[in-house]
This record gives sequence, structure tokens and C-alpha cells, in this order.
Amino acid sequence: FSTVCTTREWVKCDGCSENKYIWENVFTDSYYGTALDTTTGESVTLINRTTCLPSQFRQGMWNFGVLFLLIASILTYNLYLSKLEVRFDEDNTSAPDYTLIVTNPPKDAKDPDEWREFFDTFSEKQVTVVTVALGNDELLNSLVAKRRDIKVLRGLLPKGVDFSDEAATDNIVINARRQRVGEEKQGSCIAKLVLPLLRLLGLSTTEEVIWSRIKATSAKIKELEQKEYDASAVFITFETERGQRTALEALNFSQLEVLTNKPVSGDTSAIFRDTVLNCYEASEPNAVRWLDLKCTHFEIYLRQAVTLGVTAALVAFSGWILYLARTRVSTVFFSIILSTTNVLIPIIVRMLVAFERHHREGTSMASLYIKITLFRWCNTVILTWLITPFLVTLGANSIDLLNTINTLMLSEMLLAPFLRYIDIMSFLDRHFFAPRAKTEEQMLACFRGGWYNMAERFTDLTKVLLLCIFFSPFYPFIYFLGAATLFLQYWMDKFLLLRSWKQAANVGADTAHFSRKYFSTAAIVIGTIGGGYAYARSPFTFLCSCTDGFCNALPNTTTFTNVTLLNNEVVGVVETASGDAYFCEQQYIGFPPTPNVQEYSLQWMTPSQERLTEIFGVFCLVVVAVYLVYALLSPVIKLALSLVKGVYEPRGIDQRKDFSSGVGVESFAYIPSLVVDGFHFPFLACDIDDIDANLIGWKDPNHQDENDIHRQYDEHNLIFDVSRERRNAVFSVVKHYPPAWYEKSK
Repeated sequence: FSTVCTTREWVKCDGCSENKYIWENVFTDSYYGTALDTTTGESVTLINRTTCLPSQFRQGMWNFGVLFLLIASILTYNLYLSKLEVRFDEDNTSAPDYTLIVTNPPKDAKDPDEWREFFDTFSEKQVTVVTVALGNDELLNSLVAKRRDIKVLRGLLPKGVDFSDEAATDNIVINARRQRVGEEKQGSCIAKLVLPLLRLLGLSTTEEVIWSRIKATSAKIKELEQKEYDASAVFITFETERGQRTALEALNFSQLEVLTNKPVSGDTSAIFRDTVLNCYEASEPNAVRWLDLKCTHFEIYLRQAVTLGVTAALVAFSGWILYLARTRVSTVFFSIILSTTNVLIPIIVRMLVAFERHHREGTSMASLYIKITLFRWCNTVILTWLITPFLVTLGANSIDLLNTINTLMLSEMLLAPFLRYIDIMSFLDRHFFAPRAKTEEQMLACFRGGWYNMAERFTDLTKVLLLCIFFSPFYPFIYFLGAATLFLQYWMDKFLLLRSWKQAANVGADTAHFSRKYFSTAAIVIGTIGGGYAYARSPFTFLCSCTDGFCNALPNTTTFTNVTLLNNEVVGVVETASGDAYFCEQQYIGFPPTPNVQEYSLQWMTPSQERLTEIFGVFCLVVVAVYLVYALLSPVIKLALSLVKGVYEPRGIDQRKDFSSGVGVESFAYIPSLVVDGFHFPFLACDIDDIDANLIGWKDPNHQDENDIHRQYDEHNLIFDVSRERRNAVFSVVKHYPPAWYEKSK
């Protein structure tokens, strides 16, 4: 099931002494020896090489057929999924089907009635909801920080504390401090040593520190609520899909027209306050990142560049750790470290992505996907291939390449799903932190379920795909291991999705489309190129036969005694084969990997191998060209066209269904809200009294009020944390314009 070669022979080598460094490693130092020729008294270099045939045309074409079938199947499946997405979108209408976003509104255009009046000219029936988002991220972050600190402090103080009464809270905090200090004095010696260290690291904070921080944050909030905030984005929700499409077609300006604010083409009457609006279809309501809407594209791309650089540094550091594990410990330990880092690194990458700014969750997920994929591809495939010496590619030892890949696949099949199943942090939450929670809210937070995202799941898929294609020329059985790995991962993920993981936000199909277009196809391209080079470099010996007359004079002696190896071992007697060899470069060859990469004096390919590499080399060239056109050139062309003309095209068919007919079921408004870890429900950041509560998209069953449905959201609304007279000025505005028939139906 593999190309492992177990038979070896000693040969005399001309020119190998000048390239001695190639054999100077723990993998191959026993394959290089020197001895004295008893006839001439000169030193002779002996190489222990594999005797297996190089890649053969027939076996290689079987792999080529499998690869071609796999590529055709993946492309067909991707096409099927693309059509399925459109059909699903047509069968399930949602807010993005009716809504467009304006990303460059005039700074003082905060009146929703003005926006409604402007866009009503394009609507088939009417504009139903208008959301004017303000750039008040600093205020919202301060309000969230205060709520988070209050939640922590509530667990340290007696029940029923009114934090709005500052003087009373001061006394309660002082009493709590006295009680805590007394308890700490009576504590064990270990506790007296550990607590100061935890507080120094910020893992344990006293009530007085938290209360001081709350008061400082409150003072900052009072300053921030006196500021005037500009409009950062506007969401216009139409009653019909046709209304949205008509508006987007009328405002289909080029990027140059938007940047220069000078309309050249399009409907010049579609100008709002002398501003050329930049509009496109909105994402899902819960995929909007309200805190980042005011960020410029320059800031967004700059932060992404910084995090990408840090990710590259992590890849290099991880490669060094894996190299040490690979060369100094064992292959099993190397595979365990690799699978473990593949689980832990996404946690670090998520921290990096948190530093970034994105207008919607889809692009944030794509950024996360790129970084996780970069890490896992490099760790699992590229680094494994690079840190393994060329000469042990086909070796049978446990540290050689093919045995490493076999161990790695078994680790991906069994260890990675097992680590996801045990979910250590969720286990600790349920069985350690939950019984010790001081409030009911803290206890319930321990049962929120494990975290997951689609970016990480797609990364595992493309990683296994790349592994299989890249190493299939050496190890055809890897396709069966890959199928078994994906089978087990699918059922494990399905179990965790239904039984353990918490519900993720609805971010649309952006990640799936991104994965199919760029990374699934990239895995095919890289794997195909790897296969082409595998066949061209075979038999991985750095040796060419002397039969072509390119060798210098070598002794006729075939028996040598006292052969000294690079690992300082001495072999008493060595019998060399009749055919001598000379050193030839097989590793660093050009692209495409065809027989033409051989120099005139460095011919190592057999005729059968040359036929095979000719086909694979040309196929590599074709695959790379198609990928560049499909995945890279087409977006560049679209970007270039967008500079000079509008590129909006409607997707799917109009379902002829009113937005208001699905309110509370599938139609929800764009309500500014913040999802914060540790809180069961999002924080609202706008006044909702004048809108239908069914537009919000979620309900709090613990605070239901039969007389006023809006009361259940008061505890989760940040507007009550600022003074009443400034609420309308510092928070985003949402206004609902229900149709007449909808008002009557209520």
C-alpha cells in the first residue's frame, strides 16, 4: 500500500564527499561511509542507497486517474453546493433579501424619516425599517465593561446591593474587604502564597479594586455621553425584495464615483444630499459587527496584516518545536504534538482575530479561516515534508516520512476528534466551576456549551484533503485513511453540534463559499504539484548511474573494510554493488517538474519515469493556470471593473413575499446589539419602544411581561445606563414603519 523501500545496497560515489552535509543528520548519518582503497591508498566515499525502482508509468497513471476523478468529484460537488445555496436562499427569505446597507452616509444624516423618504422613491411598496448606526463604539465598550465588572462584583458582595447608590456601596465594599482580609489571615500557607500571585497576574481581583474600576468607568461614561456621534452606516429594509433590488440597481455606482463623490454614470437623481452612496446587500442582522462599522478599510487591512504577520511567526515557532520533536524524540510524540497544536492554535488565532476590525462576521470568519488554514496546512503538510530529509522519503524506519504520515493520519483520525469530544474547558465549567458558582447567573453560564465556528471545521476538511493528495504518490492507501478520518470527524461534529456545542451566530454562506472557491481548490493545486515533484524526484537517492560515462575514475575494488560512518560507527566489511554512482541534484528542480529539469550530465530518470513526469508536469501547469484564472484573476478583474462601473447583480429569484408577513419567524430587523461572553443574552444599544418587539429575534423567558412585551428587554438594554436626556443623542436609531394591513392584523 506504499512505496516504502526496505532493500538497500552500498555503492561507490563520485562527488558525494563535496556534498557530505546532506547525510549529516540523525536520519541518514548511517548511510554515508568512508574507507581506504587498499590498492591506491586513497579515501573512497560509500553510500548506502535504496535499490527499489523509481516511479513507473503504470503505477503513476493509476494515481493520476484517481486524482483526476477526485478533482472532477470535488468540482461537481462544489457546483452542486453553489446551486443548493441559491435554492435554499430562495426557499427561505430573510432580512438580507430585503435590506441594503449604506456605508458612507453623511455624518449628520441621523434622521430615519429622511432616509425613508429618499428610498421610498425606489421601493415597490414602502420602506419598512430604517436603522441609523452611530459610531459610538467607545461609549458602548465602556458600558459593557461596567456591566461586566458589576457582574463580577455582585458575586463578591451580599445579595441585593444597589450599585446606583455609591455611598451605600462604598460601605458594603469596605465591610466585605474586612471580612475577606480576616478570612485570608486564617487561611492556609498555600493560599497565602497563591492569592498574591493570582492577583499580580490579574486572575483574582479584590472587590475594592473592581468597585474603584466601576466608579472610574462611570465617570468616563458621563463624559462620553456628552459627545456627538456621527452616523457610520444606515440599514434600509424594504417591504419587498423588488424594492431592494430596484434601489441597488439605481445606486449601482462605481468605486471611483463613490470615492470622488462625482457621479458619472447611473441614475444621477439617486444622490442623497449631494453624496454618492456606497450601497450593497446587507448581511444577516446578527452578523453585523456594530462596534466596527465606523472603521475605515485602511484600518481594517492594517490590523489584518499585523495579525497575519504574528500568525506567520507562530507557524515558524511551531515548526521549530515540531522539528525538535521529530528529530530528537519520536514520530509518535511528533504526531501527538502536531494534533495538540492543531487544537490549541485556533484559540490563539481567535485572540489575534479579536484585535482585528470587520464590518460583518462573515469577513471576520474568513480572516480566522485563512490564519487557521495557514497554520494547519504548514504544520501538517508543508513542515512535515520540509523537516524530513530528502533521503528518507521512502525509508522504512519509524522516523522516516511515510511512517510519519501514517502515524499523523491515525492521529488526525482518532486523537483530534477525541480532544474535541472531551472539550476540557466545558468539562471544567460543568463539573468544577458550576458547583462553586456564587450566583445563579454564574452557574447557568457554565452550561452554555462548547464554542465552535465553521472556519475551523472547514479547515479540518481542507487539511485532510491536502494530506491525501500531496502524499498519495508515496502512499496510495492514504485515500482510505482520509475517508475514514472525514467519516469519524463528521459524526463526531454532528454529535457535538446537536448535544454539546452552543448555538453559533447565523453568518450566512460566506465561509462555505470562501472555502470552496479558494482553499479546496488550493489544496488540489498544491497536492497535484507535490505529486508531480514526487514522481520527478524519485528514487530520492541523490545518485546517478555511472554507466553514462560521467564519473571520474573509481577503484575497481568491491570489498572494503573498516568503513567509518558519519555517526562514528565502524563497519568491518562492506560489499559494494557492481554499478558505481555519482552525485546528482534531485531535490531542487524547477517548475514544472518535467524531464526537462534534468541537466545533460545529471540524468536519473528512466524512460518510464520520464513519460510519467511529462504528463504530470504538464497537468501541474494546467492546474495552476486554471486556479490563477478561477480563484485569483476573476476577483481581480471584478475589482478592476468595480472601479469604473457598478457590478451589482441580483442573486436568485424574487419570492414575491412581503417582509412583514414573516416578522417574528424569518424576518428580523437590524437592531444594534452586542454579544458579550459571560452573558446569556445580547446587549441592545438602541431605543426599542417604538418598534415591534418581534423584530428583535430573541426573547428572555425569565422576564416576560404580559402587559408590555418590551419590558423583558429592559435589563439587557444599555440605554438605561446613561442619563435619560442623552439617550436619543448617543445611541443608534431604529424606526419601524409597519404597513397598514400589518397594524390592523395586530
